[in-house]
Amino acid sequence: MKEATGIVVSVVAGYYFVEHGDKVYLCRGRGRLRRAGASPLAGDIVRFNFDKGAETGVIEAVEPRRNQLQRPAVANVDAVVVVLAPRSPQPDLYTADKLLAHLSFQGIPAVVCVNKSDLDPGGAARYAELYRKAGYPALSCSAETGQGLEQLSALLGARTVVLAGQSGVGKSKITSALAVGELAVPLQVGQLSAKIERGRQTTRQVSLLPLAGGGKIADTPGFSVFELDMDSRELHRMYPEFLRHAAGCKFSSCLHIHEPDCAVKEYVRLGEIAPGRYNNYLRIYQELREREAQRY
Repeated sequence: MKEATGIVVSVVAGYYFVEHGDKVYLCRGRGRLRRAGASPLAGDIVRFNFDKGAETGVIEAVEPRRNQLQRPAVANVDAVVVVLAPRSPQPDLYTADKLLAHLSFQGIPAVVCVNKSDLDPGGAARYAELYRKAGYPALSCSAETGQGLEQLSALLGARTVVLAGQSGVGKSKITSALAVGELAVPLQVGQLSAKIERGRQTTRQVSLLPLAGGGKIADTPGFSVFELDMDSRELHRMYPEFLRHAAGCKFSSCLHIHEPDCAVKEYVRLGEIAPGRYNNYLRIYQELREREAQRY
């Protein structure tokens, strides 16, 4: 048996596709991992054993994770691309802002991508500028025409990324356009995988597909559920545009709500901070406060 380190690029019915070098091995996990609640996820770095010349192996250990998303279940994410559209569907900026705050709290960098620029070039540019001005890397693109995709690919580079956003914004089309190939699965492993899927009547949970810059993109429907679980008093720290101006507030503990001499509120009044972003902040803050009141 030979031991190696690889990355889990797909999970199917308790089997794990582990990429090592230019090969993918179909592995099972040791029972002790499952009993310890440490079953591997897509994106995990694992140590596994395999016989020389074989295409199957056994995962012995999962390396410590830098972060972990719940739905989709992906570990060691370098960035999340929050996808919007200028129309069809109308953008839900409240959910986008809540998601961006959630990612900041988790310590996961965010990129904002406004897809469907072919439907409304001006609107797409305005939404991209809104988030660029707030402090996020942001751009507009069209998965239909290809506009902006090269720029997005360069921005993602060698990172492992997940796309998130409301239904209908074109996440799957962006994934298909950016991925430079399918999983490099050997024939024997592919046949066994297909047999597993037929037998279990299951589908692949998450797959990490290669990007042109050496990174990976999660082939997944995106976020289905996320819970913003933080102290309401910490929320203001999740807004990069607030952090830039908070030093001008009279009180170092300013939450930018009712306090006098608040620099952030003044910049909102001047239009330097988007009023819509600020109003969403107030709404999210109130939700967190209500949840805290119920808890205590």
